[in-house]
Amino acid sequence: MTQWEVELTELATRRGGALVGYAYSLCQDRAQAEDLVQDALVKVFSRLRRPTGSGDGGQDVVHLDQPQRTNTEGYVRRAILTIYLDGYRRQKNWSGFKHLLADDDRSPAADRVATARVDVGVALAQLSPRQREAVVLRFFEDLTVPQIAAALGTRPGTIKRYLSDAMELLRASLAEVVAPETDSSLDERLDVVAGAVRRRRATKVGAVAGVSMVLAVALVWGAWAVEPWIRSEPLPADDKVEYTPGYVPGNWSDDAGVYCGMPVEELEALDAGTFEVEVTGGLAPRADGTSTSWEVPVTVTGTVPDDMADDERGYFMTSPLIVWAQDGRVVDLGTGWREMDSEVSSALSEEGAWSGPATAGNSTTCLEDTLVEGGVGDEYDNERPGASYELRVVMTDSSASGQADGQPDLLVSDPATVDLDSGVASAPTFGAPSGDCSGAAYAGRGLRAQDLPERTRAATAELLAAVITCDERKVAELGGALDTAPLSQSVSPSVNEVFALPEADGQVPYATVARLLTETRPAVDASGLAWPWPRVSRSVDDDAAWQEAIDAGAITEEQAATDRAKGVYTGWRLEVDDNGEPSPVTWRGFYEGDDSWCSRPDAEPGCS
Repeated sequence: MTQWEVELTELATRRGGALVGYAYSLCQDRAQAEDLVQDALVKVFSRLRRPTGSGDGGQDVVHLDQPQRTNTEGYVRRAILTIYLDGYRRQKNWSGFKHLLADDDRSPAADRVATARVDVGVALAQLSPRQREAVVLRFFEDLTVPQIAAALGTRPGTIKRYLSDAMELLRASLAEVVAPETDSSLDERLDVVAGAVRRRRATKVGAVAGVSMVLAVALVWGAWAVEPWIRSEPLPADDKVEYTPGYVPGNWSDDAGVYCGMPVEELEALDAGTFEVEVTGGLAPRADGTSTSWEVPVTVTGTVPDDMADDERGYFMTSPLIVWAQDGRVVDLGTGWREMDSEVSSALSEEGAWSGPATAGNSTTCLEDTLVEGGVGDEYDNERPGASYELRVVMTDSSASGQADGQPDLLVSDPATVDLDSGVASAPTFGAPSGDCSGAAYAGRGLRAQDLPERTRAATAELLAAVITCDERKVAELGGALDTAPLSQSVSPSVNEVFALPEADGQVPYATVARLLTETRPAVDASGLAWPWPRVSRSVDDDAAWQEAIDAGAITEEQAATDRAKGVYTGWRLEVDDNGEPSPVTWRGFYEGDDSWCSRPDAEPGCS
């Protein structure tokens, strides 16, 4: 056995624990400490000739295959520190980093080298892996921001934020580190590290020698280490959500005290506590037509103040929204109008409790430059990345009397943590069109709507074809904004839920739509833009119209007699709206039990 093999075996078997302990003191991670030691052994023993560092300033050459006394462990320890400072086993060089923080070219004394390296190591340990990568690629590899974004598979804006945050952390950390028993300045400590990096960059290991030594170290180290030293861990995913610090989405008032990037502690401090908001289930996707969103079940409890006026009790609480946070910062304040919700308000006034979903879309509202100009409401052209998030449900309450600032109180739930592979809710699935649904029995029947405008008739014929061919996807696509419950009911199922195949529990929605379109005629409101089936559902009260609805199975004969006497209609109805070009024709409503006052035959024109 040659001398270098003896030394390698001695270090791995007798001093391995001490070396790992030293590495652990730097990185605070057992697995990484083992990797640092392994890499350092390869680095040291791959150099077939090295200086002994004799006291006369010269450099005696030591051949590792000859028996001579050397301080091998000292070399390994120095290599561990060097590799650690190079970026946790990435063997990246940090030259070019110094000029960002230090302005002069002074060369400090050799006895300050260790302190400088540790100072920088402490600072670098505070950076995330992505921040370290961005700094290396920008200031050593001289890549541009777009090139770095392409290399790391993310957006240029994300890279800019990584670099900005990294520089801020490094400046603060290096300025605060106190180096004991030395008068070296921050500039000197950085200069030491930069100089050492330049020297390391010039050292190259021969390919043959390097490969042979890697194999040798692996064999020796494998007898001591618990885990294999060669790892295949992927780089951390780009799981950071971009946001514009201080930005307030348009659905929030600037005076509400919430903003993008705010610390979660600050958000929680705004909770007035007038009502209790509790998340009662997990985050889940919700399909609405062919689009999807997120929802989480919520329960709100509390007592409405006695001094609240009766006409205000049904309109003081907003619907709940999901607020997303990451790394202690708010990254998404939720989409949706911040308007009072009569359903929530009425339930709290009458029963002291309300349960329902808090919702969120698939995009984040805190990235200002993705706001769609001219969009309906607040629309953002981005997709929320998969990551670990803390969710909080927020609502606003204007029930408290005497609010000095005129702003409703904010209510905030306790946090719930979710880990998402994707921040975009999964798309709904649909079976292929078939003849296996109740609507198939109406194949070949024509649309009874000869008086409809041409484009409205064409759109309605498309709907009829979809229910007759049992095309669940097309039905969902046409009914993406469909109301499936009258105004008097608090919960409106999605079109996906109503038309899910196979039809169950005796429900035949496909046949019901087909019957209404082929066996009844529509009415037209005064504006000529809304077309409801059957005619008796809106302002038509004659024997023929009521009999038509009875024959089509939209309402029973007994129910029709009762409704007609009361001036209401509580049977099945369907409505198509045509607001003219360039707006599309929309399938607006399909439900049973319309007992709203607009359904009365004597309702004023334009009632909706």
